[in-house]
Amino acid sequence: MTKNRRNYHILTLTNAVGAMFGGFSVPFFLVFFFELGDASVLGMAIAAQGIAAAVASYYAGRYVDSWGRKPIMIWSSVFAGLVVMLYSLVANVWHLIVLQGLIGIITAMYTVAEQVFLADITEKNSRGRDTGRYIMILGVIMAVSSLIGGFFVNTISFKAIFIIFGVIFILDTIPLFWLEE
Repeated sequence: MTKNRRNYHILTLTNAVGAMFGGFSVPFFLVFFFELGDASVLGMAIAAQGIAAAVASYYAGRYVDSWGRKPIMIWSSVFAGLVVMLYSLVANVWHLIVLQGLIGIITAMYTVAEQVFLADITEKNSRGRDTGRYIMILGVIMAVSSLIGGFFVNTISFKAIFIIFGVIFILDTIPLFWLEE
């Protein structure tokens, strides 16, 4: 197996685990947001993440080129896990908005690095097919795990889920160390 195929499989595996637990957590986050307030809280939380991600994406491209794809993905994963664990301490809407902004910045950094790395490791004549397969795998896993998470949202505490998933996201960083830039 070539270095690029190996990298493709490692990246797919790592992000499939992230998609599985990220998808499982979506129903928890939505209910958590609503428990902090009404639909406007949900809107503010989503907007905070979206605005922060949009702004950070512009700068992420510069950092990915100068710092490297792998270091950005590793550090973003670790910080994302830490921020997810901080959700267990949220006491008001402003805490939520700050964490949503942070997660927006972190996911923007990761996503830009991931997409650039994916383009680097795929052959020009199969880049579209490989990228499509990658996105399909992650999308299916996230959708199915979101459905499953919905069945558990009233049986597991938010604090437990945020701490468990934060730890899993940090541990999910380990395979990224085997990527070769």
